Amino acid sequence: MKKKFIIVETTYPNLASAKKLGEILLTKNLAACVQFSAITSMYFWQEKLEKSREILVSIKSENSLYKEIEKIIQEHHSYEIPQIFAKPINQGSKPYLNWIDSKLKKGK
Repeated sequence: MKKKFIIVETTYPNLASAKKLGEILLTKNLAACVQFSAITSMYFWQEKLEKSREILVSIKSENSLYKEIEKIIQEHHSYEIPQIFAKPINQGSKPYLNWIDSKLKKGK
């Protein structure tokens, strides 16, 4: 069966908490790479327009590990409803995708 690689995205209020998540996912072999980008978000929350600085966290992994990643994010997040979604990696260089695969625990 062909592997289905994904990028899981979430946001955190600061870099320290985002890096803590990254370390957990990497040490559990649930992610091959975790990247952090500073962003500004605008959204409605409790009927009020919010603007906040956040850290966008991009997690490179495999589809079979998504549920475990989602659970860890929910356990280690301060937001009531954190952003958590996965995007498929439809194409990529074979050596890079092989590297991702080599860093992940094997799905069930």
